[in-house]
Amino acid sequence: MRLQRYLAQCGVASRRKCEEIIASGRVTVNGEQIIQMGFEVDEEKDSVTVDGKTVTPVMLHTY
Repeated sequence: MRLQRYLAQCGVASRRKCEEIIASGRVTVNGEQIIQMGFEVDEEKDSVTVDGKTVTPVMLHTY
């Protein structure tokens, strides 16, 4: 999944705003700073942080 989409699903911000956050150098994946758009992440294997805080997808359950 693309990094900006992953961040949006984690509730960080809208996808477009997440692109700005990535471009500003505030995001790391497995300890490496990422600044390019379209970077692919594996939601089960990769560790993603924004401003030093780990982010995970928001799980919504509907009954």
